[in-house]
Amino acid sequence: MSLTGPVFLDGLIVLTIAAFTAVIWIWPRLTAPSPWRIAGRVGAVGLVNLLMLLTAASQLNATYLFFSGWSDLSSALTGHLPQTSLHRGGNQAAAPNITVSGAAPVAARVPPLTAPVSSTGLVSYTVHGTFSGLTGDILVQLPPGYTSPSAANTRYPVLEAFHGYPSIPRVWLSVYHVQQTVDQLVDAHQLRAPLIVIPRIEFPAGVDTEGVNGPSGMPQVETWLTRDVPYWLGRHFRVIANRNAWATIGYSAGGYDAAMAPILHPAQYGAGIVLGGYFAPEFGPFYTPFGTTSPQGLRYNLVRSAARHPPPVSLWLETSRADPVSFPSTAQFLQVTRRPTAVQAVILKNAGHRASVWIAMMPRALRWLGRNARGFRPPVVLARPAP
Repeated sequence: MSLTGPVFLDGLIVLTIAAFTAVIWIWPRLTAPSPWRIAGRVGAVGLVNLLMLLTAASQLNATYLFFSGWSDLSSALTGHLPQTSLHRGGNQAAAPNITVSGAAPVAARVPPLTAPVSSTGLVSYTVHGTFSGLTGDILVQLPPGYTSPSAANTRYPVLEAFHGYPSIPRVWLSVYHVQQTVDQLVDAHQLRAPLIVIPRIEFPAGVDTEGVNGPSGMPQVETWLTRDVPYWLGRHFRVIANRNAWATIGYSAGGYDAAMAPILHPAQYGAGIVLGGYFAPEFGPFYTPFGTTSPQGLRYNLVRSAARHPPPVSLWLETSRADPVSFPSTAQFLQVTRRPTAVQAVILKNAGHRASVWIAMMPRALRWLGRNARGFRPPVVLARPAP
């Protein structure tokens, strides 16, 4: 009996209705003020409410596939995720080191910060995009010590993070705790401390843009994410002017953006981390800017793009055979991957499409980034001479 199949789902509905009917039938017998009758009323009401919650949760799970089956649910409870790792394309460490011209320029000298910095190093801005014409919020998580006078000449790699749909940029900090994970890896000398930038993706709020440029008159979100944000960041923060020091990370719909940005803009980004993402836009029912066979639709089909013009980038992917959102297009992408593109994929056996899976994968993915993207490699720590 499948967790998302009709036998379980419909059976749970029937059981809930039957329990509710039974409680109505026996309720007159439980009205006496004795302790046992009071306990019976509490138990009856509790049972019906529990069944109603289970019914609602199972229907919601079947719609969004947070847990793909009983084995996935068991894996979530035990913390064990059966998986397979594989490599496709070129050498992981070599792919990002190919020189590509055309990245957004970076200022030689940047002005002092004017926006207030929180105690955790978070800065919030409202930015008007020079190229897209869009105006949106951007969160910037500064690396520790960024504002220290001793670091005045230090420049940092950039990790651009894309959230899923529906969501907001701050989820990366409040739910995914990306800064804490990064700090732990930096302290362990497995990653160079990056500046994390988290831009808004939905224009207007609540619309599933998939991060793409629509036709004339529609939001130019790809331009906002891949040109405006890097251009603005390079003018206001001490970042490294090298594609080897720019990477993306995203989950679900943001995972598509995290793949799209380096594949279509390898001059700007040398690497990307895709958590439960996919490789062609999956628009919602209320926003379809173009058809799949239109010129724009073909351009944003990343399987086709990578097959025709493999970009010199490295990607780390997570997907699951039980994830119908992520797996089909990811499998197609892996089939066409060839040099100079380099891919390391982690394919889970039973995992669903949910945050807990991606949170568990993040330390592994960021360690990969520290090993394979030159700008994110931790500085060499010289051993102190013995006294």
